[in-house]
Amino acid sequence: MYVIHDWEGAIKAPGLREALLAYGLAEGQVEEGEGLPDDEEELKYMAAEAIEAGDAEFSLEDAEGERGSTDVRVFAGLYWWCDYGGINGPFGSLEEAADSILSMAVDQDIPGFYSAASGNLTDEFIATRATKLVDLNETFVVNDTVYVRTNAGLVPRKA
Repeated sequence: MYVIHDWEGAIKAPGLREALLAYGLAEGQVEEGEGLPDDEEELKYMAAEAIEAGDAEFSLEDAEGERGSTDVRVFAGLYWWCDYGGINGPFGSLEEAADSILSMAVDQDIPGFYSAASGNLTDEFIATRATKLVDLNETFVVNDTVYVRTNAGLVPRKA
């Protein structure tokens, strides 16, 4: 089960409770006429499950495929990033959530650990924030385009 790291902030997010109720009704977890579960652990589980079921809008992939990707998912009109360690958010925009992931990855200072990023963002947005994820002359894939790290940053590789 995924952990929502800022549960207090998450459950207070505008529209989250209403979206969880709609999700619970649609998934048969809540009976018509009933409200959300009173048990906080059950509610946390439902929220994590609902967020994970949201559409992936952005993904940062590790090179080895061992830890999986870190995805930004949208649920209740809010953006959440999910990885092997849990769920972070909510964020008000896809750009804010993706920027948070890419900043975290750069701060880890492990060039070469991540190999690709893709999503509903421009290549320029991703490439400018992902430059430090790879060493000089190494490649990184942005929205299916291979980029090479140069002194100027990540630039599309010439065919």
